[in-house]
Amino acid sequence: MSTANDVGWVYTFWADPDKDAEIVQIMGEIFEAMEEEEFPTGNVITYTLYRVPEEPGKWVMFEHFTAEGSELHAKGQRVREIGLRKVEMMTKPYTRMRMEPVLTRGLGEPISPTAGKLT
Repeated sequence: MSTANDVGWVYTFWADPDKDAEIVQIMGEIFEAMEEEEFPTGNVITYTLYRVPEEPGKWVMFEHFTAEGSELHAKGQRVREIGLRKVEMMTKPYTRMRMEPVLTRGLGEPISPTAGKLT
């Protein structure tokens, strides 16, 4: 369940398009490290990697945390170490925009016509 204290981030980074497979590998390792270091806390609501097909080499992360999860994100040793490998592959500085959720629906699960309705 999303609350007014949740924090969303849109994180965009660029890498050599010829390195797509390596980016996917590194991001997979980050997800695995987060399964150990962050997911068990319940503070990661949604964490998704997107490739931008119209702009080869452009990647976008959507990150949705509780306020505590946002503060703790990427503080674990494995996530930091793996993340530094990704940073080394970037071809220009990343962008990161903080967002505060106003209306949410779904949160990683398919939305059904009755989702969120009182019965």
